Amino acid sequence: MTIQQPDTMIFSEIIGQGQAWREMIPIVLDQKAAIQKIFKDIEEVLFIGCGSGLNASFTASVLFQMSTQKGACTVPAAEIIYFPKGVFRTDRKTGAVLMSRSGKTSEIVQALSILRKCHIPTIGITCHEHSPLADASDFSLVLTPVLEQAVPTTRSVTGMIIVAQLIAAIVSGTHYEINRIKQLPDLCENLIDECKEQAQQIGNRADIKRFAFVGNGPYYGLARESQLKIKEMTLQPSDGYPLFDFRHGPQSTVDENMLITVLISDSAREQEIQFIRDMKSLGAVIWVICDKSDNTIRQTADYVVELKSNLNEISRLPLYLPAVQLLAFYHAQSLGLNPDVPHNLSYWIDLSRK
Repeated sequence: MTIQQPDTMIFSEIIGQGQAWREMIPIVLDQKAAIQKIFKDIEEVLFIGCGSGLNASFTASVLFQMSTQKGACTVPAAEIIYFPKGVFRTDRKTGAVLMSRSGKTSEIVQALSILRKCHIPTIGITCHEHSPLADASDFSLVLTPVLEQAVPTTRSVTGMIIVAQLIAAIVSGTHYEINRIKQLPDLCENLIDECKEQAQQIGNRADIKRFAFVGNGPYYGLARESQLKIKEMTLQPSDGYPLFDFRHGPQSTVDENMLITVLISDSAREQEIQFIRDMKSLGAVIWVICDKSDNTIRQTADYVVELKSNLNEISRLPLYLPAVQLLAFYHAQSLGLNPDVPHNLSYWIDLSRK
């Protein structure tokens, strides 16, 4: 089957993100000494964001704590503004990593101002030079290679996750992990070539009316980002849940019109495969994204994407998102929607304009 190459910004940004990662990684590694210095005495890190930046933060905080043994948590930017007592601790030396593609989003800018007044070291991760986040953070990483023109985030959010991986590797001193991360661009390009047809096949199914994405640990942030891409591009109902929590209520909505995408880890693989069996017995259409499948997965799932990275569950995290991004793109096209400019959304949120 020949896949026609759509003439849209977001499609080009999705399929080109491997090269974008390749250009971005040296930007972070060139700042290795500065990263080591700023994190030297920090005991706990707040990963802060809005929208896709928040989803990246959910993944980043878990992978950072697993990799460095330093404390880490995820905080929506507005919590810093309105509920600071529920966030700040006085018994630990705290640092903050703020993730924002535009670097201009109102809540991010306000949260940054509060953090600086509290003398909390701030690290800004953004795609825009001379944005408020880039200019006012104590230390900033400007990821221009993953900058996007389309409204939905694709390569910028995977780029942010890779930056979190690199920071964790630098802070923990695991240089072999940096070498693994350097493999991601090539792996991404191979993966996209292999999964475009499958993503289009699923995206063109008119019988799928609802979507759910589930993942454990650092994969929960990926599940959140996946459901957001469906909502933004297709306007269809979509949920992102911790995998095992899906049984506690959401499975009541499962039927033959729901696609459940399962992001398979290493730590809970056996239990996740049982989850696949359970959801299939309820009638769901099952899409599995894993590093390597087995007979049980292939016999149970309707669709399977194998990453074939041979990397551990932390190193391969960004590779799970391109297939989902392609699914959202193709499903939007099947519905006659323009995924470059989703309904009711803008490139960034400026509350001063309200």
